[in-house]
Amino acid sequence: MISNEILFLLFNSFIAFFSDILLNILSTQNIKFLEKYPFMNSLKTLKPYFLNKSPIQAAFYALLTVIIIVGIIMKIFQIFYDKYLPENKKEIFIYLLLSFIIGYISDILIHKLDIFPKLQKYYRVVGKGLWGAIAILFSVFMSLIFLYIFIYLSKFY
Repeated sequence: MISNEILFLLFNSFIAFFSDILLNILSTQNIKFLEKYPFMNSLKTLKPYFLNKSPIQAAFYALLTVIIIVGIIMKIFQIFYDKYLPENKKEIFIYLLLSFIIGYISDILIHKLDIFPKLQKYYRVVGKGLWGAIAILFSVFMSLIFLYIFIYLSKFY
């Protein structure tokens, strides 16, 4: 049977992969009913990044990035709690806070190290740190929900 830790990483992988495909579509396609909203201007700054690679390749890079960052989060949590995943409300809060902080730092490092050079316009417009932190927080939060639902449902089978 697959461990909860591996399942958690798989959930994060799927979320990263499909979120990146959605961002690709939103930033490269003209979706008329969304064009009137100001957030679309920020999303359009991702277009140069997506234009030089296939949607699957870009989504795979997002998957790898998220897995590395979540792996770091899990390891830091394990250092303090002797386990990789939270099990109660206090631990979940700490885990999510840790995810935000590590996501913020990671986004700044990705920018400073120029890991994705075609994102420079994006970073100039939206800044560095916050949106990367929110993306990691979203992925971790949703993956924890999916994991706990899976654990709960597996008790019945």
